[in-house]
Amino acid sequence: MITRENTKDFPVIKDQVKSVAYYVFAIMLIAVTLSLVFNLFTVKHNPQKQDVKHVQVVTKEVEKKVKGKVEKTKEVQTTEKPAEKPKGFQEFAVNLLKEKTIGTVILKHFFMYLGAIVLYLLFLVTSKDVSNIKVAGLEVGSHQSVKEEFARTIEEQETKFELLTFWMEEKNKESFSRFITTKTFLGFLIGILDKMQEYYSTEWNVNFSYQIYTLAEFKNSSLPRIVKKSAVALEEDDSGLPIHKESNLYYHKNYMIYKVKENDVTDASNVKEYMIVLSSYYSNFAEVDGILLAGLSALTTSIHTEVTQSKVILDLHKENLDLKKQLTPNSPN
Repeated sequence: MITRENTKDFPVIKDQVKSVAYYVFAIMLIAVTLSLVFNLFTVKHNPQKQDVKHVQVVTKEVEKKVKGKVEKTKEVQTTEKPAEKPKGFQEFAVNLLKEKTIGTVILKHFFMYLGAIVLYLLFLVTSKDVSNIKVAGLEVGSHQSVKEEFARTIEEQETKFELLTFWMEEKNKESFSRFITTKTFLGFLIGILDKMQEYYSTEWNVNFSYQIYTLAEFKNSSLPRIVKKSAVALEEDDSGLPIHKESNLYYHKNYMIYKVKENDVTDASNVKEYMIVLSSYYSNFAEVDGILLAGLSALTTSIHTEVTQSKVILDLHKENLDLKKQLTPNSPN
């Protein structure tokens, strides 16, 4: 695997916060689940409780005349009142949750799950970019920003295609070929990707890193599963495939993948395949980037083929000269 990291491309703070929030939410769910299991196993299966009656005992002193004498005696009066029924739903719910039965345990933990999910959804809503929401009364501003964005996108596309046009000119191809010291397919591919990486950073402050894998390395890599599964789509479309971070919440990079082939000029059956993977924390890749990547890769194949063919022809010419020298008899003095 060949890797070119871009030091200007670093993780987005919002993505890091989002990652921490995922772990916190997962811990909350695990804690609620463990609490539910523990309470279900420790709940006591008591028989149905009867309504508790409130007993009120009142003691009074009573004076009575007995045989002309006044005597004080105590009378005890006992009254029973039925248990007071809860007043309103709120009081009923509180009294219900105070009891520990299978039903109340499940109900309590249902509310815990519901609260955790609501907090998680609120976090997702607040972490989204809401700048593109249409608000009544602000439609004019929205339309203006869309026009500006469209104009900027068109300009970027034209500039990106200018990069491909520039390297397709014969004099620039020759200059690039002389610039590359390692005259191999990977040497030319690394060189053109370095140029693309530098151009994007200079023109638009778009910083990305890239890796070049063999197909076996790509399959066994630590890339997100959705990135590796998306490689199948490259069989149908000969351009780079952008994969945005919104497609999967568990990784925090934008990707673009493209498959290239190295053809052996001297042996048509010897074909090697590589997977190019561009990645960026901040910047999204668009369809035009995929077309540009495909064009530059094709240009690399063309340059490598021309250089290799020229080398083969020169080697054959040299062999013929050497053979002629061996076959030509030495001239007499």
